[in-house]
Amino acid sequence: MPVGPIESSSIQGVLLTENNIQKPGLGDHFNEFLTRANSIMKEAEQIGEDFAAGKHNNIHETMMAAERATITFKLVGAVRNRMLTAYNEVMNMRM
Repeated sequence: MPVGPIESSSIQGVLLTENNIQKPGLGDHFNEFLTRANSIMKEAEQIGEDFAAGKHNNIHETMMAAERATITFKLVGAVRNRMLTAYNEVMNMRM
């Protein structure tokens, strides 16, 4: 059975298919992180407003939500600082 030459168009089709796969990047992960942090803080704000309006009397839940929001806010600041440090290190690299 004779074997013919490999056509470049068939190889390019395979390579294009593999390269078109979308993988989440650092920006996507950071965006998801910020979205989750925002929802935690909004939830804490809503629970605090409900407590102040007298919709519930659960001070424990209110304080836990406020503390969770505080910790989340500190974490967002720490991640931001770490990312800025990494960015500055990469920009200062010599090629």
